[in-house]
Amino acid sequence: MTVAFGDLLRRHRLAAELTQTGLAELAGLSEQAISLLERGTRRRPRAETLQALSAALKLTPDAEEEFFAAVKTPIESARPPIAHSQPRPWELPQTVADFTAREGELKRVLEALESAGSVGVRLVITGMGGVGKTALAVHAGHLTADRFPDGQLYVALRGYDPGNALTSAEALGQLLRSLGVRHDAIPDGTDEMARLYRSRMAGRRMLVLLDDASSVEQVTPLLPGDNGSAAIITSRRFLATLPGSRIVRLSTFTAAESLRLLASVAGDDRVRSDEASAQELSELTGGLPLALRLIGARMNARPGWRLRHFVEQLQDERRRLNELGVDQSGVRATFAASLNELLDSPDTADHEAAAAFDLLSLADGPEISVSLVARLLDKDVETTERLLERLVDLNLLDSIGPLRYHLHDLLRTYADERLSSDERAAERTAAIERGLQYYTAAAWQAQRVTHPWSPRQPTEELVLTGVPVFTDLIETPAWFDAEYDSILDLYKKAAAQPAMASRFGPSLALGLFGYLEMRAYWPRMRAILDLALSSGPSAADHVTWGWLEHDRAVPDIELGHMAQGRLRLLRSLDHFEAVQDNAGLARCCSSLSHVCERLDRLDEAIEWGERGLKLAEQSAELNALGTSQLALGVLYNRVGRSTDAAAAFRFSLELAESAGNVRMIARRHRVAASSYLDKGAYGPGIGHLTAALDLYTKIHDLVGLAESRQHFAQVELARGSYSEAERHTREGLRLTDLHSDNHRKALLLAVLATVQDATAKPSAARHTRLEAITILEAEGATSEAAELRRQQLAQPTVGGDS
Repeated sequence: MTVAFGDLLRRHRLAAELTQTGLAELAGLSEQAISLLERGTRRRPRAETLQALSAALKLTPDAEEEFFAAVKTPIESARPPIAHSQPRPWELPQTVADFTAREGELKRVLEALESAGSVGVRLVITGMGGVGKTALAVHAGHLTADRFPDGQLYVALRGYDPGNALTSAEALGQLLRSLGVRHDAIPDGTDEMARLYRSRMAGRRMLVLLDDASSVEQVTPLLPGDNGSAAIITSRRFLATLPGSRIVRLSTFTAAESLRLLASVAGDDRVRSDEASAQELSELTGGLPLALRLIGARMNARPGWRLRHFVEQLQDERRRLNELGVDQSGVRATFAASLNELLDSPDTADHEAAAAFDLLSLADGPEISVSLVARLLDKDVETTERLLERLVDLNLLDSIGPLRYHLHDLLRTYADERLSSDERAAERTAAIERGLQYYTAAAWQAQRVTHPWSPRQPTEELVLTGVPVFTDLIETPAWFDAEYDSILDLYKKAAAQPAMASRFGPSLALGLFGYLEMRAYWPRMRAILDLALSSGPSAADHVTWGWLEHDRAVPDIELGHMAQGRLRLLRSLDHFEAVQDNAGLARCCSSLSHVCERLDRLDEAIEWGERGLKLAEQSAELNALGTSQLALGVLYNRVGRSTDAAAAFRFSLELAESAGNVRMIARRHRVAASSYLDKGAYGPGIGHLTAALDLYTKIHDLVGLAESRQHFAQVELARGSYSEAERHTREGLRLTDLHSDNHRKALLLAVLATVQDATAKPSAARHTRLEAITILEAEGATSEAAELRRQQLAQPTVGGDS
């Protein structure tokens, strides 16, 4: 039975005690070439390759004969070779010595080239500037040289080099001269040149690499006829309309691939010595191979510099592109070449697309919505989508779903650089203003879904054009999860302009309260309210500033900073008293009642709660009325007034049910449950908790579900049902991971650590508790972290878990 060549090669290599790398070095080949031959991806190596391998393996004459016989010679190659008066052209540039990653894409390209036979192959490699299209094409061309015995042709089309791009006729002239046609024998017209080119290619098996093409029209005349030749076209455009083409799109490198490239360029030891900084370099370059190579080259030129210094240089966005090359081979020049394709176009729509690209720098999130860009551009959604799709065609923007896009970080830096010029200040300011109008209106639309009874109000009339219409408690927070980074970045840009900051900041922050509270994003709430509170004088609008101070107290309280939260609530109270706003006063009183209850100042807490209830009754503000009753129910339970507690909880729930707000009903059941469970009253506690869990499940409220699971875990822990306690805890942890609820995750980890202590797993408990402490400290919940550290120190140190 005939042995496959790849198996035979592997057998001889192993018998010689050689690795693939070792054999490659002895034979003068690449390690990748050896791997491809052994896997059978390349089945027809050239005679020179076989001879080099035979010599490196020191084969005997018999073994060498078997070695050569294992290679099947295709029928078409047995035909007599066509006589040529010209030596075979081998025009591909040299492959990069440190070509790395791209295993999947390289496999697709090689498989396509290996299939070239009676039917030609047309392969388009596309991607953004600097992503490594040419490197992949050239590398694949060298690896498959034996498939194209009549040679390789290469044309640098310079499609994105303004004023220097080759016309089809110029490229054909170059190709014909490479095929041995004398200059004076080349016809004048493009069509005549293309016919002569296809005639000269007939019967030959050649690889044609058309590098950096700008359009289908540019490359169509350059394609060989339908024969055994293959054409690779690299382009920043998709060229999707090129007949019979296969498209391979290159993305930027993953973090692991980026580290591999940095190590291959700058050295393994240097990258391994400070892998954290190398990882940051990967992130700051966005995994763009060109940027990584330029940084690697700078590292080589400065062997005494620490990697941290390169990180610090790139962290400054104002100089980042300068650090990545200032000449025509740099990242900025590469991006500019793509954008100039639009700017040099006679089509006004292309100019508008270029303007749209610059304004994308104002959208800083992982996803960019068409509706936001439409507002930034002051255009309708349909027109905006057409402009963005034009950018996608040039790989200046990625389409990640219907009406949603992603902009590479370095492209965003370039766009921001262009938009930040002094002459475009007015344009930039107007776009920021339109963007903040859009997000402020969206925030208040969402608030009416998440907190329909909220007495908070926007500070000016909302512009609702193009703003999403939110209808439920699932899609609403999900939309803001995707948009939040853009919201915050736009807000920070506005904060540099006092008039705009004071106009939009407070209203936007108050509008976002509903989303941030529903998601329990306390650090986010703290950050955006701090910006709002610094935007102007508080005396201008006591009601607005009263709510800002109140809402800013919420993350303090939730993260355990009770004294700070109490001071903010007292400031809020002063604002509401200045204008006798009873709804605001009532809400402040119930919040102060909650703080005093957590500080175990129960008499003061009841005073605040009952004062809040009276104010709520006077204002007939149902939300404040229900909240006051809820707070008093907790307090009455703590001081043994169980009948009053039950009545307060019942009244609070009836108000929520009359509003039909499922989340409000669920939350009030959960608070009541927590109050009963803290007293050890498991009957009513579990009843309320089960109701809360059912309602949270109905509306897919991840925060409420995680909180409820934590309460159930604590109940089972108190009962000694450790397996059930762990089950609830781990389900809660799974839920927190779905929306990055880090604070709740830390609290659940603390419960899990207690379960592990109770089940004789001290090492696991210490590890779990330490993870919770780390998260709490990062979130700013220092008092809770300190309490866990005390628990950690109180636990005995044991050698291992049983």
